[in-house]
Amino acid sequence: MSPRNVVSEDLKACIPALYHHGYSVQKICNILALKKSLVYNTLALFSKYGVVNNPHSLSCISGRPRILSQADLIFLQALIDHWHILYLDKLQQELFIKRGVPASISTLAHAIKRLHVTWKVVTAPALERSEELRALYMNCISAEAPDTNMLVFIDHSVKDERTSFRKYGQACKGARCIQCRCFVRGILTCMQQVHA
Repeated sequence: MSPRNVVSEDLKACIPALYHHGYSVQKICNILALKKSLVYNTLALFSKYGVVNNPHSLSCISGRPRILSQADLIFLQALIDHWHILYLDKLQQELFIKRGVPASISTLAHAIKRLHVTWKVVTAPALERSEELRALYMNCISAEAPDTNMLVFIDHSVKDERTSFRKYGQACKGARCIQCRCFVRGILTCMQQVHA
């Protein structure tokens, strides 16, 4: 016998068809391998609504309404996309300041799961990496140091003392969590000095 919760609508639709062709409830149970209570309930629903399932079963939403609206979820998604290493308490603070919504840490954790955002290890490359900014940076360096022997290279290009302790961050499932670095700020400062 199949459990009631795994019986498909196609199989349930066979019950009234067989019943109207003169089959008894017991024969329908034997043919379809269903419980007698399921056959009786399906026939009752079909005689009342004309379909094998109750069309009003999902019309009543039980439980409390969600604290966070769709607009709040969009705000959270944009905030996480912009700044991957935000902790939940910072998200809570930003949500309250910008949207006026007081949400608990557990509510935010559930909301982030609904957005398919996971907690993962942060990777180092800059989000702002682009060939155009690199070219501007190289032009700035060549103006400051025309001889390449004047340059000293240190392998700490992605080091940032303010955010280096943030080992974990949030990003959508299937995507890397990339931490913003000071790369663009350094280039823009350099460009301002050149134009000045």
